[in-house]
Amino acid sequence: MSIFYHVKESVVKKFVLSLAALIGLASAQAMAATTDLSVTGTVTPAACTPTFANGGVVDYGTLAVTDLDHNEFQDHYWLPAKSISFAIECSAPATFALISNDNRRASGDGMGGIFGLGTHQDQKIGGYRIRWLNANVTVDGAQGTTVESMDGGNTWTNAAGGQFEDAESWPWFRSGFSTGAEVRPTSATSVGVVMDIHGFVLKDLPFHDLVKLDGSSTIELVYL
Repeated sequence: MSIFYHVKESVVKKFVLSLAALIGLASAQAMAATTDLSVTGTVTPAACTPTFANGGVVDYGTLAVTDLDHNEFQDHYWLPAKSISFAIECSAPATFALISNDNRRASGDGMGGIFGLGTHQDQKIGGYRIRWLNANVTVDGAQGTTVESMDGGNTWTNAAGGQFEDAESWPWFRSGFSTGAEVRPTSATSVGVVMDIHGFVLKDLPFHDLVKLDGSSTIELVYL
C-alpha cells in the first residue's frame, strides 16, 4: 500500500507542474502588445528631357509668293524644306515613347496628319508635317530605328521612318526608338533625331497683305 501511494503522489505533482507552466505561458501571451510597421515610398523613372534645337523654332523668314513652288495641279504652294534636330537625354536608362499635340488644331486637316499653320482673316493658312528617316536616328550613339504603336504601346511595329500625328485624332498612336534588337522602344539614355518639316500654304489666301505663319505643336514624352 505504501508503494502505490507514493507513485500516485508523483503523478499528481507532475500534472500540477505541467498545468502551472501552461497557465504561465497563456498569461504571458495575453499580456503581449503589438504594433505595425509600414514601408512606403515612391520610385520614380529616370528623368528624361526632350529638346529641339534653336529653341524649337523653325523660321521661314520672309518669303515672296512668287518664290514658292507653283504646281498648277495643286491647291497649295510648297514651303522650302526645313530640318530641325531633336534630342532626348535621360539621367539613367529609360524606356519611353513620344506623342504630339497640334496647338493650332482648328487650322489643321482634321485628320491629325497635318498640323495647322494658324489662320489669316479667318482662313486656314496651310499646314505642315513632321517626319524623319531612320538614317537620321541615333540611340545611345548607335544607329537607331523607329517603331510605332497604334494601341497605346501594347504592340509595336517597325517603320522605315517616323512622323507625328495629332493626339486628338490619333489618341493611341506612339512613336518610339529602338536599336533594332527588338520591335519595341529600347531602354536608352540618349536619342537623337533630325526631323524634316514639310509645309505648305493654300493658294486661295489673300496674298495682297502679309500672311504670318503661326504653327505650334507640343511633343510629349511618356514613360513605358
